[in-house]
Amino acid sequence: MTFMLLPQSAAAPRADVRVARLSSWLRSLVVAALVTAMAGVGMVGSASPASADDNTLTFVGRGWGHGRGMGQYGALGYAVDYGRTYDWIVNHFYDPAVLSYGTPNSPIRVELTRQTGQSVIVTAPGLAINGVPVGQSAVYVVMLPDGTFQVHAASSCGGNNGDWPLWGAPLAAGLTITASGDQSNLGNLLKICTVGMDRGYRGSLVVTSAASTSYVLNELPVESYLRGVVPRESPASWGDLGGGNGIHALMAQAVAARSYSLASAVRPSGARTCDTTACQVYLGAYEVPTGGAFKALEDPRTDNAVSWTAGQVMRYPNGTIARTEFSSSTGGWTTGTSFTNVEDLGDAISLNPNRSWTAGFTVSQLSAALGVGQLASIAVTGRTGLGPDGGRVTQVTLRGTDGQVTTRTGDQIRSALGLKSDWFLISGVTPTQAAAVVKALYQDVLGRAPEPAGLAGWTTVVLTSGNPQLVTNGIVYSRERLSSLIAVEYRSALGREPEAGGLDNWTRYLEQGAGISDLQVGIYSSQESLNVLGGGDTRTWVGAMYAAILGRPASDAERAMWADVALRDGRVLTVTGIAKSDEAGLRRLGQYYQTYLGRGLDPAGASVWLPYMAGAGDFQVPGFIGGSPEYWARAQIRFP
Repeated sequence: MTFMLLPQSAAAPRADVRVARLSSWLRSLVVAALVTAMAGVGMVGSASPASADDNTLTFVGRGWGHGRGMGQYGALGYAVDYGRTYDWIVNHFYDPAVLSYGTPNSPIRVELTRQTGQSVIVTAPGLAINGVPVGQSAVYVVMLPDGTFQVHAASSCGGNNGDWPLWGAPLAAGLTITASGDQSNLGNLLKICTVGMDRGYRGSLVVTSAASTSYVLNELPVESYLRGVVPRESPASWGDLGGGNGIHALMAQAVAARSYSLASAVRPSGARTCDTTACQVYLGAYEVPTGGAFKALEDPRTDNAVSWTAGQVMRYPNGTIARTEFSSSTGGWTTGTSFTNVEDLGDAISLNPNRSWTAGFTVSQLSAALGVGQLASIAVTGRTGLGPDGGRVTQVTLRGTDGQVTTRTGDQIRSALGLKSDWFLISGVTPTQAAAVVKALYQDVLGRAPEPAGLAGWTTVVLTSGNPQLVTNGIVYSRERLSSLIAVEYRSALGREPEAGGLDNWTRYLEQGAGISDLQVGIYSSQESLNVLGGGDTRTWVGAMYAAILGRPASDAERAMWADVALRDGRVLTVTGIAKSDEAGLRRLGQYYQTYLGRGLDPAGASVWLPYMAGAGDFQVPGFIGGSPEYWARAQIRFP
């Protein structure tokens, strides 16, 4: 609780005066809450400036992919390491959607993107076009300039020794290619022939056009489609792990893949989904490389995962099917807005190669990839707050050697640099940069230049950790600063320097978690302060406190109100009301912003920090501001 002082012109005394004191356990909660709050606004994070020299910066990351919804390695870990079943897994990752049953095995159309805008050659036994038998083993379909389709027919994918006779008149509305053979035999499936690789597909192939572009769509029952998707998204061999428990990871993948495809919006081509990672990876039922061996792309283990979950999808409470995104590895926490963000303990399975990773870049490489000219500094300035290190990166601040400052999202950085995910730290600091921030901290916190030993020691800390906040906290909580703060309050409240015993007692008090307002309550409420500031008169003492703590005169109403509180309930309550007020906290906040950042307090900073100024905020605020990217950038200018 804080106290809001009456406006200076107020005439009526405040009636609801109460005391708020922070116990030691509450202070610890405040510190924890502070870290969480600052992670949300971007003051806390990996502040890791780069050098104008071409040194290397290392990105240390977690996970692979966007982290929305289910993590595939997380599903495996839950199945193998925790013995969780597939239904528990999908309900965990996709809350508030829940597993539901009985979805029909309806046809689905898959856009085969490799064929977009291309002519297509298809072969199979018993070929038919729009239900009409072709009488040949292969067809070659070409879209003519007027948007119609011309079919050519021959005996094989190579034509009749390269010749492709016409088959029928051009078709204006597109066409459907089918095969009459039993599809339990892969050799009877429709096969698309391309340079380097032939692929077999279940169901039919629809050749159509939209916006003057030709498309080839594979139309087949959704359960047949999933037989080609699940082993491409999760290895079929997972089904054998954990004494067979791994099958639940494959079953969870089947449910996720089924839901995702059925919930996807129809594409411009008319298909519901596509065959790449932009949708879900789907390569058909088999492939035959040119000059290579036949390879089945379906697997009995993933076939079982599909059939054992047939018709099961994730549905929201309103009945709609959820678009169940998934990625390889969440890094330990999911993120996004469609589903509840949850911890992913399964992601830590030892088989996960993407749980952690590193990637190194020189400053020149970063400058070129990010398009910011010559890069002077790069720092993480915003995170989700979910998981270690503050979670995934939401904002990165870049500063060029020309002084221009720009920001990027974590995903933009991931894309530009080819990182596995947007969950990362950045390390890499030069001695010049480390020394600059140490010099700035000494000047701003202690009001002096560092001695050689202090400069060398703290510079080493920054170099080895890449984190100036460690230095900031060390200086902010140093005995030198504590002694200085105590001396300031003694001079203001008592008009003298602190005696040795008092200095030692108040230093221990601050080291145990008390703040400046607590110190002021202890000193200003003394009989000595009443005598020094007020000559024994309570109203005069109140006015002197206003001038010292708030930097302004007290109104007659304020003098009367607080003097009455002091005489009735004691001086401690009066000093508490003034020292722990929002007005006092905002004044000290503004002083810190001006000293550390050279600017005034902004509304966002005030809203975040003000609640802590009635406690240990006078140590927390300088600590976090002194470790912020904005402070680092200013330090490099002041001490180049």
